[in-house]
Amino acid sequence: MLDEKIKEYDKRFGGFPTMIFSGYEDDEIIKIIDDCLKQEKDVYEAGYLTLDDDIKY
Repeated sequence: MLDEKIKEYDKRFGGFPTMIFSGYEDDEIIKIIDDCLKQEKDVYEAGYLTLDDDIKY
């Protein structure tokens, strides 16, 4: 089921960041994907991940 959800996400948004969510349970990832698809927002727009442009090294 997870593979199908990831394919559906990939088709809509162009790629699911699987490595970032590698510590999550399958059911948690499915809920995140379902929420993103429902909102029509990717994981960044939906608030699950952030792009830290302000990181200073």
